[in-house]
Amino acid sequence: MAKMVGRVVTVTLDATAVAAARTKSLTINNSPINVTTDDEDGIQALLNVPGEKAVELSIDGILDDEALVDLALSANPQGTFIFTYPTYTITGDFFMSSYSEGQPYNDATTFSASFSSTGAVVKAVIP
Repeated sequence: MAKMVGRVVTVTLDATAVAAARTKSLTINNSPINVTTDDEDGIQALLNVPGEKAVELSIDGILDDEALVDLALSANPQGTFIFTYPTYTITGDFFMSSYSEGQPYNDATTFSASFSSTGAVVKAVIP
């Protein structure tokens, strides 16, 4: 992967850009399955497939619209996210697990939101 500045990575929720995002984080978790037996003499052995794969997103930024707070307060706080990099995308359905805002006395209102994958997350090359 070529080096890049973080601002070239964009995030969309249900085909709308997440406005004023400043920090975007993507974490891919693979839970191992321990299959160690007496035959391994105490050396850990793991199955070569994850027991569970989970992708986590977190987005922080400057609040300039109500889309994320509306999603957080909705009865179904999930949507399709697309992380767009210069040469590929990462797409999947995500459940909003947390949302917070900060209103400092003399600064811009900020937001922070976290999301957990629900279903497959795929990487696709941009043609």
